[in-house]
Amino acid sequence: MTGVVALPRRSGIGRAAQRPDVASLAFLVLFVIVLAVALPSFRSPGNLQGIISQVAVTGVVALAVNQVILAGEIDISTGSLLGLTAAVAGAVAERSGGVLLPLAAAIGVGLVVGAVNGLLSTAARLPSIIVTLGMMNIIRGQFLDRAGGLVFNPPAGSQFLGSGAMPIIVLFLAALAFGLVNIHSTWGRNVFAVGGNSRAALLAGLSPRRTRFWSFVVAGGCVGLASMIYLGQVGQVQATAGTGFELQVIAAVVVGGTSVAGGRGSTAAPLVGAILIGVILNALTLTGVAGTWQDFVLGALILMAISADALRRRILR
Repeated sequence: MTGVVALPRRSGIGRAAQRPDVASLAFLVLFVIVLAVALPSFRSPGNLQGIISQVAVTGVVALAVNQVILAGEIDISTGSLLGLTAAVAGAVAERSGGVLLPLAAAIGVGLVVGAVNGLLSTAARLPSIIVTLGMMNIIRGQFLDRAGGLVFNPPAGSQFLGSGAMPIIVLFLAALAFGLVNIHSTWGRNVFAVGGNSRAALLAGLSPRRTRFWSFVVAGGCVGLASMIYLGQVGQVQATAGTGFELQVIAAVVVGGTSVAGGRGSTAAPLVGAILIGVILNALTLTGVAGTWQDFVLGALILMAISADALRRRILR
């Protein structure tokens, strides 16, 4: 009589441990507990709400750039694009007021730039890091630097998305939308398949080019949305806004647990990473550490996250 050997099923804890964002989430919880005990000012409700509100801009963009990286590409033009879309939104708001028209203008500009990045990276088959690096310098050099002396002062009604609890609400809705897209839409599932193995995805009838193109377009549109939050938070905006912003976005994605090689990650990863970075930067401020150390910390976090991901992939092989 031939017996059937039943393979052991993974427990809920075992399945949870396989999630790419578990390590960063555990570190975030532990770090928050330590800071809450060591720094009374950190655990104040106002400070905690302020962290999430400040994280909203980075978080919304990181959720979209997460799709780009999951698909096996990268976008480092988000900082310059944030400055451009914020300047466009500010200029429109000064003339027309309201929220909808400036928001439509900012998202429209973001979609166009994202489409250009996508076309050059997919149809022209240029490396996305070179394409977006070039776009970053084109926007910064040809548009923003020429308008660097301009300051836009939008009316209070145009600052709605950046006031009160609205940044937190927008961030929550964006995370919910991307979660639903990745679970229930064909494009969301294709992002993981294309990033994991583009050749196998092509043989299975998927279109890696189309999937990657739309990931760039979505990223550009989300930068436009985030620029309206930014506009409301700062009250006035210069065309030079967003300098160094791309570093925070990439750090949020990779620190959260998404693999830079593509195909492995989660919707929650950039959100966890963005909050973790926001907490770290807030702790540096509360402890009186000079602001010049912020870029050093972000760079170190990126290097550690990439190194950990490379080690994990070697072990899995």
